[in-house]
Amino acid sequence: MANKGHVLIYLSVILKLALSQSDDPTNPHRDPSKCEVCKYVVDELEGSLSDTSKTHEVLRIGHEFDKEAKEIKYRHSETRLIDVLEQVCERILKYNIHAEREASRRFAKGTAETMQTLMNLRDKGVKVELGIPDNMWEVPGAPIYKMKQYCDSLIEQYEDVINDWYFAEPDERTDLTNLLCLDNYLAKGDQECLKEVWTGKERVDFDGDQEEDEKQDKKQKTSKKRKKNNTQDGEKKKKAKKGVHLNSENIHSTVHSKTEL
Repeated sequence: MANKGHVLIYLSVILKLALSQSDDPTNPHRDPSKCEVCKYVVDELEGSLSDTSKTHEVLRIGHEFDKEAKEIKYRHSETRLIDVLEQVCERILKYNIHAEREASRRFAKGTAETMQTLMNLRDKGVKVELGIPDNMWEVPGAPIYKMKQYCDSLIEQYEDVINDWYFAEPDERTDLTNLLCLDNYLAKGDQECLKEVWTGKERVDFDGDQEEDEKQDKKQKTSKKRKKNNTQDGEKKKKAKKGVHLNSENIHSTVHSKTEL
């Protein structure tokens, strides 16, 4: 019974989100903001740079048989930067929407907790219908592809800024988030998400939403019942008033008849 209850809660939440507007700030499937785009593009730039810094590969610059060809370590090369910039937006497609997380934390890699719960229930034999084929459950949603698209535009627009940062002396490099997001890409009023981190506590209160929905439903039912009762009371009063009026006419008619006699 507990599993069935959870299925109903999760499915009602998913249905509610599917019907929400894409610009609804409470809808985790809304389009990514510029702040969210820059935040995760920087994360992936730094992640890719970290991954490619571990190689000891040495590149020869020049013709293969040129005795004067220069050697340069891959991690200091322009080739590495080109590789990073070509891959960074593809890395965004590894993200998923984690509907149980608040604000910009909704974007994260791995299977969303909500989806994992539904998958576990399905594996246990509980029938779970999402309206899409099972093999599509983990395909990145529209906001992820939207973020990838915005990432491509950001990289193209600020490639020179990233290039200058990359080739600057290590001790002269500013923080990449400050440089790319605060100093270039974002307006002053759209920087709040950069401070948001996931500690495991910043969760959306689905149970609270469920309780609130139930309260609203109960309130609406009470309002309808009160309105119905008021209507019935009004009709009773009208009938009573009409009865009094008729009784008054009968009395008047009786008195008049006696007077004539």
